[in-house]
Amino acid sequence: MWRILVILALIASLTGLLMSAFADQESRTIELSAPRALRAGESIELQVATGPLPRGSRLVVMTEQGEILGVVTPFNVPGTERGATATIPVPRTAMSDGRLRLRLQVIEQGAVPRAARPDEFQATLVIVAE
Repeated sequence: MWRILVILALIASLTGLLMSAFADQESRTIELSAPRALRAGESIELQVATGPLPRGSRLVVMTEQGEILGVVTPFNVPGTERGATATIPVPRTAMSDGRLRLRLQVIEQGAVPRAARPDEFQATLVIVAE
């Protein structure tokens, strides 16, 4: 009995690793530039607006290295095409030479994560006084 449990656990962990590796590949990479260099007492935030997304889906915003910065979950009203907006703080360490490279992924219920299409999001960097 314990052998069966060990085998099932091994299969489950391998499946998780494969799905994770596949999900990492299925993302859109974009690069945004800060409007100007940050000054003392300022931080940078990412403003994200989604287009219409399938019901129950969410837009995952990650750094190029895969660190999740935030998740945008639209609450669509039936019959409307509006998405959601969100403001996500960006750590200074994620910026390089005033640029931010992001990976965007849409996760739908019961589906494999996929790259966000250009009509599903708009993203802008904004400088904020702390």
